Amino acid sequence: MSSVADIPSEARCKQLVYELVTKQKHHECGQRIAWRYGRDYGWCRACRMKIRPKARTWFRGSKLRYRQLFCLLMAWQARQSPGSVRLVTGLSYTTIHRWYARFRQHLPPDGGELLSGVVAVDEAWFGKQRHSKRGKQTIVMGGIEVDTRRLRLQVIPDTEQDSIELFLETWVVRGRHLITDAHASYNGVEWLGYSREAYNHSTGHFGMSNHIECIWSAMKRHLRKLYGCVPTRHLALFLREWEARHNQRELFKSPLAYLRATVVTD
Repeated sequence: MSSVADIPSEARCKQLVYELVTKQKHHECGQRIAWRYGRDYGWCRACRMKIRPKARTWFRGSKLRYRQLFCLLMAWQARQSPGSVRLVTGLSYTTIHRWYARFRQHLPPDGGELLSGVVAVDEAWFGKQRHSKRGKQTIVMGGIEVDTRRLRLQVIPDTEQDSIELFLETWVVRGRHLITDAHASYNGVEWLGYSREAYNHSTGHFGMSNHIECIWSAMKRHLRKLYGCVPTRHLALFLREWEARHNQRELFKSPLAYLRATVVTD
């Protein structure tokens, strides 16, 4: 599926969810199920049993139609703005934001492998302006493998040497080559066993550190597209989503790929 036009009919969406949950195309009695538009359930022609696929998933209780759920999921995967989704689905901004958050919450863990190879690392400030007196910013540190584009992101309390070194020891294999800026907090990484290549951003030299700088730019641009600002509330969930977009790309290929990995039967 690459556009809204590719989303199946309401009846077909219900059938797909049922097949994902039960791993079978027919009812338990072996008979075919009637999936009709306008009904929230399927109907077994033999045993006359009503079948509600949502009841066995984490989105049970939802009043949205199945096709609307598929549309919301595809829009979230494609990083569409709530305004565009609202025009297609007719849903409110509140509903769209709530479902976007649910999709993030149910992302499966990726295994937690450490970064290796050449790794570009940097910190970024999320929230209000860095020197604003009205609010305190949240600091996020990230590392990305230059070759594979695998990504690790984590909120850190400050940009002191201890916080940066703790991130490196947690997420980067020792002995790897680091691409950093000229911040003094990186001066001791060679003692920890890393090699380092530094670029002074204040003089306009970025070099290979552009790999992680582009991540910050894309993330903040997407947050402004979603919320009109760069919020820090629920930032950890958003960081988890961005990691998954790099480390678990198969989850974002289609709604079925995401549902296959996240829908859990009771």
